Amino acid sequence: MRYAAFISYSHQDRKVAKWLHRAIETYRIPRDLTQEVVNDAGDVVDASRISPTALRPIFRDDDELGGAAELGPKLEAALAAAEALIVVCSPAAAASEWVGKEIRTFRTMHPDAPVLAVIAHGQPGNPAAECFPEALRWGVHEDGSLDRDRPMEPLAPDLQKSARATVKLKLIAGLLGVGYSKLTRREARRRQRFLIFASSAAAVLLVILSGLTIAAITSAREAIRERNAADVARKAALQERNAAVAARDLAERRAWLAQQAASQIRSFAADADCSVP
Repeated sequence: MRYAAFISYSHQDRKVAKWLHRAIETYRIPRDLTQEVVNDAGDVVDASRISPTALRPIFRDDDELGGAAELGPKLEAALAAAEALIVVCSPAAAASEWVGKEIRTFRTMHPDAPVLAVIAHGQPGNPAAECFPEALRWGVHEDGSLDRDRPMEPLAPDLQKSARATVKLKLIAGLLGVGYSKLTRREARRRQRFLIFASSAAAVLLVILSGLTIAAITSAREAIRERNAADVARKAALQERNAAVAARDLAERRAWLAQQAASQIRSFAADADCSVP
């Protein structure tokens, strides 16, 4: 197992470390950077450690070391397999024995590998709120001890002053070995392509919805015409039925009247025959 980076942090900064872990692993690397990585000096850097689309996996230990005397085989193996180290800096991290050990161990194992820092809380150089661990502020001997004759000036994006998106891109630029401005230009182009795609998709969707709306209105109008025609036909049929019933009633009444007249005539004729001597 190889790790794109190892995140070293105090467990008081767990939320920042979890966000950083997810933000880096879910970042989609621009396609051209997976082919060739060029640093600010113009040198081509080996990109074989970069997956086709992302910097992953990132190692972040969730276990509390407590009173352990050493880092342990798990953390030492992860540090040995990491391509870079990211330190979440804060007063708690500056006071943490384990963060200092992780930094010294990594620098001993990988003298030329990048060590990146991000400020979660505190202020560099302020004795009351120092956020940089000593292992970041001084060089390290081969045996892991601090080299007090070699002061270092770590640079770190500050989450207290910069947006998370900016901090994320600065750290990713450091992990990829490219300039921050170069990465932001690629991000801007990617956002522009996304906006163009989203606008085109929205336009196509609008055309489709417009077509569906027109079709729905046409169908509704046709349904109304068919319903009106059906109402007219129903009324005509009702009128014809009523006319037929009326004609039948008239015919029956005429027949009854004819029968009554015939009966009266027969009765009158019979009375007349009886009266003749």
